[in-house]
Amino acid sequence: MADLVPFKRPIRWDSLRSDEAEKVIKERAQNTDNVIIGAHAFDRVEERSIVAEDIYWILQTGIVDGRPVCEEGEWKVIMVRRMPGLREAGVVTLIVQENDAVFVKTVEWMDWIR
Repeated sequence: MADLVPFKRPIRWDSLRSDEAEKVIKERAQNTDNVIIGAHAFDRVEERSIVAEDIYWILQTGIVDGRPVCEEGEWKVIMVRRMPGLREAGVVTLIVQENDAVFVKTVEWMDWIR
């Protein structure tokens, strides 16, 4: 008897839900080559002491904060994770539909913006 293949719900790119966005980001971020860190994010790394390893960890293990927002055909999502020291960091991420990449737009301390 053949092995059963679990049902995998297709991603609805026209109305992306938070859980779908989180799943896509976590899957893609498992291979850090799929994570593109933009220049603005690199500028904020030094200023905010959130380094590339933190970014990868947040994308791989964090949760979506709020709802995905479609901007110019790309979905913007904020992935958040509590960091050592009790601060919560956020990674503003764009999901690129055409390939397996995610683009990191910026990093931020979430307690600064709330």
